[in-house]
Amino acid sequence: MGVKGQLGLGAKFTLTVLIILVCTMAANTLYSLHTSTRFHEKQLVERGRALGRLISLVSPEAILGFDFLLLNEYTRQVSAQPDVVYGVILSPAGSPLSAYIDRVDPLVLARVPETASSDVLDLLRQLDNESELIRLEFPIVHNDEQLGRFLVGISKHTLQRESRRQLEVQVAALTVIVLFLSLAIYLAFRFNVLFPIQALISASRDVGRGQHALVQVKAEDELGQLAKAFNAMAEEVRKEQEKLHRQANFDTLTGLPNRLMALDRITHAISRSSRISHRFALFFIDLDNFKSVNDSLGHAVGDELLVATGARVQGILRDADTVARLGGDEFLVLVPDVINEFQAEEIAERLVRAISQPHVLSGRKVVARCSIGIVLFPENGDTVAALMANADNAMYQAKAAGQGSAIFFTEDMNTRLHERMQMEQDLNQALELGQFEVFFQPIFDAATRNHRGAEVLLRWNHPERGSISPSVFIPIAEATGQIVGIGDWVLEQTCLNWAAWQRVGFAPGFLAINISRVQFRKRFSRRLAELMATYGIPPQALELEITEGVLLDDHNHVAEELNSLRAAGVSLSLDDFGTGYSSLSYLKRFRFDVLKIDRSFVAGLPENSEDVSLVNAILAMAKGLGLDVVAEGVERQEQMTYLADQGCSLAQGYLLAQPMDRNAYQAFLEVARARDAHTPGGTRHKIMLAG
Repeated sequence: MGVKGQLGLGAKFTLTVLIILVCTMAANTLYSLHTSTRFHEKQLVERGRALGRLISLVSPEAILGFDFLLLNEYTRQVSAQPDVVYGVILSPAGSPLSAYIDRVDPLVLARVPETASSDVLDLLRQLDNESELIRLEFPIVHNDEQLGRFLVGISKHTLQRESRRQLEVQVAALTVIVLFLSLAIYLAFRFNVLFPIQALISASRDVGRGQHALVQVKAEDELGQLAKAFNAMAEEVRKEQEKLHRQANFDTLTGLPNRLMALDRITHAISRSSRISHRFALFFIDLDNFKSVNDSLGHAVGDELLVATGARVQGILRDADTVARLGGDEFLVLVPDVINEFQAEEIAERLVRAISQPHVLSGRKVVARCSIGIVLFPENGDTVAALMANADNAMYQAKAAGQGSAIFFTEDMNTRLHERMQMEQDLNQALELGQFEVFFQPIFDAATRNHRGAEVLLRWNHPERGSISPSVFIPIAEATGQIVGIGDWVLEQTCLNWAAWQRVGFAPGFLAINISRVQFRKRFSRRLAELMATYGIPPQALELEITEGVLLDDHNHVAEELNSLRAAGVSLSLDDFGTGYSSLSYLKRFRFDVLKIDRSFVAGLPENSEDVSLVNAILAMAKGLGLDVVAEGVERQEQMTYLADQGCSLAQGYLLAQPMDRNAYQAFLEVARARDAHTPGGTRHKIMLAG
C-alpha cells in the first residue's frame, strides 16, 4: 500500500495500460499459438493418414506374395518421412511383418538405447503411452479379407519445439511492443495530462499563498476547459482577496490606510530607520470639536469633513509619506527620513495650516482646527506601542494647550499621564471611602447684601495629596464617566442638607449646583425629581448651573431635559457667561433664569474699560430679557460697589464670604437666623463683609 500510495498518476496510468496490454496481447498470442499448433497437429495427422492409406493400398500384394523386402521398403519409406517415429505392418495375429523404427528419435532413445535390440511390440506399447506421439492404425484388406494392420507413429516433438520457438519469438516481440507502447503512452500522458495537471497544482498552491499566477491554456479539450475554469476561479479569488485586503487595511470612508496598516508601516519604518540610522516622525492629529460639527451640521457633513481633511493632508505630503485615519476624527502621519526637530516642526505647521483652511461642504463653509502630537524615532520610543502611546499623549497635551497646537512629546508628559492614571484609580475609591466633601459659598443680594443662597462646591480630601482642586479632578472624572456617580452624590448631599437645615428652622436660601456635561446626558431631570420627592425639596430651593459645554451636545436631548427641569420649577443658570463665542445664540434658543458673569470680567472692574463695557452690556441684556445676574469672583469693595450701582442682582466672592464646609455654613445660617430675629419683618439680613 505504501508503494502504491507513492506512485504518481503517470505511473499508475502507465502501469494500468501496461497490464491491460500484456494481458490482451498475451491472450492473443496464446490463442494464436494454440490455433497454429492445432493446425499443424492436424496437418501431421492428415499426413500420417495419407501415408497409412497409401501403405494399406500397396501392401496386400507384397503380403500375399510374401515379398517382405518390399514390405520393409514400404515401411522404411514411410518411416523416412519427417516426424514419423515408426512404421509397422502387423499380421492379423499381431505379429510384426515389417517394422521400421527411427532409433534416433528422442522418444525412442528415451526408452531403447540405439545399440540395443528390443521387442518391437513392447516398444510400441511404451510409445503409445507417450503424449507427444500420434498413433494411427490402418487395416490392410484384400477382397474383404484382412491381411494385417499398418501402424504409424508420428512425433509432435518438432511441432512442440516449433511452438515453443514461436512462443519465445512472440513473447520477445510482445515485450518490445509493450515497452514501446508503454513509453509512448507515458510520454503522451505526461505531456498532455500530467504537465497541465502539475501546472494546475502549482497554480493552486500559489493561489493558496496569495500569489495569482494563471495557467496557460493550450487546448480546448477537457483539460483546457479545466484550466479556463481555474483561471476564472483564481481571478475571482484575487478580486476577493484584494477586496478583503482593502477592507482590512484601508478606511472605507476616506480611502486612507487604517490603523492596522498604519501600525504595519510604522513597524517597517522602525526596521528601515534602525538599519540605515535615519529618523522618522509621527504626527498624531485629532480634530478639535469635531463632535460639534456632527451635532450642528449633521453626520453627512462630518463625514465630508473627514474625507476632505484626509485628502488635504495627503496633498501636502510626499508620496513616501503615509497618511492614515485611525478612527473617528483621528489621523496619523508617518514621515520617514526626518533630519531634525525643526523639519518636523515645519511639517506640523503645514499640517495645521492645511487643516484649518475653510472647507465648503454641502454649500456650507466649515473651518476645522486640529491638535497634533509629535514623536521622533528613536528619541521618543523604539517600539510601535511606545511611539503610538507617546504621540497620543502629546496630542492630548496639544489639545489642552488650545486649538491648532502641535506639541513634541516629552518624558514629563508620561509623568503627568501616570499621575492622571493614578488619580483616576484614586477617584474610583474616593466616593466609597468618603473622601469627598461639599462646601458652600454664600451668594448675596448685590444691593442689600442680604444672604440669598449658596453655590455648592465639591472638595476632594486626598489622604496623601491633601485637598485637590475641582479644576484638577473634575475634568478627569468627566473624561472617565466617574462624574455621573460623583455628581449624583453631590446632588443628594445638597438635597439632604437643605432638608435638614429647613427642618431645624434655618433659611438656607437656594443652593446652586454645577451640572456636568456628562452628568446631564444621563436622564438628569428624572433623577433630580426623585431626590426632590425623597427629601421634600421645593423647586425654588435649587438652581442648576449649566455651562455652554452642556449646550453643545444633542440639542433635542438638551432641550427636552431643560424643558423638564423648567416644568419642575427649578431655576436654570447659564454659568461662565461670556467665555463662549456662541452664548447669545444659546440665550435665544434656550430659556434661562440667571446669568453668571465669569470672574475674568469682574476682575478688571471698575478700572478696565473693556471689562466695564462687557459687564454693562451683559447687565443691560439681562435686564432686557428679565434675567437675574450673579457676578462671580467679587474680591474688592470697588467691584461690589460698581456692580450694585449698575443693577447687578447677586454677587459672590471672597469679599463677601469664602467657601465653607457644612458645619461652617450651618453656623453662618444660625447667625443669619439670629439677625433675622432682630430685624422687624425681615427674613434676610445684611451680612458682615469678610475681612
